[in-house]
Amino acid sequence: MSEFDFGGRRASEFRHRGFWALFAERHPYERARLARRGPWFWQRGLPEFGLVLSMYVAPSENVVGVFFGRNEKLGATQVWTRLRPFQPSIEARLKLRPEQSAQNLGINSQWRVNCFAEDNWPAMADWLVTECSRFEQAVLAVLGDEGRP
Repeated sequence: MSEFDFGGRRASEFRHRGFWALFAERHPYERARLARRGPWFWQRGLPEFGLVLSMYVAPSENVVGVFFGRNEKLGATQVWTRLRPFQPSIEARLKLRPEQSAQNLGINSQWRVNCFAEDNWPAMADWLVTECSRFEQAVLAVLGDEGRP
């Protein structure tokens, strides 16, 4: 990840605490599902499947996104090995366009947006929650009882 975003600002200049505070204010029910958070991400737990969905902000790339993360506390390990047989079905339900996903993150979705423009933050927070919910629904539909650890 580059130190600078497309506009020449440092990622360290991004007010991540402010963004995640706005995120939690707009979507207070996410606190109950919180598995882990850090400066650049918020994980929604799916403990019944031993999975977490990571919602992240990458200001140096002007991207927000969602992908299946890792969280040992919830048993979210070896995620790619476990999800690989289901990947085509999950992706078919998500109907993601090729430009929406990064190659190195497995099943994922990204939105290119100016993360430093604070007036974009409400839309960014809403998009993350909506996209994360779409991923969750796809997992529930595809894995059902067979995908539970």
